[in-house]
Amino acid sequence: MNPKFIRCEYCKAVIPSETCALATYKTVIEGKEYIFCCKQCAQRYQKRKGNDRK
Repeated sequence: MNPKFIRCEYCKAVIPSETCALATYKTVIEGKEYIFCCKQCAQRYQKRKGNDRK
């Protein structure tokens, strides 16, 4: 079985998708679920996304 990977929405770090659910940070921004490698990337992404809308 080949392992599947996803990427952090902010830093594009490779995250194994079949590992423990606690190994990733998931959050909902504007009604859409995003997956990040850590809380810091989630906060940076949300801040950048907020600046893009201005």
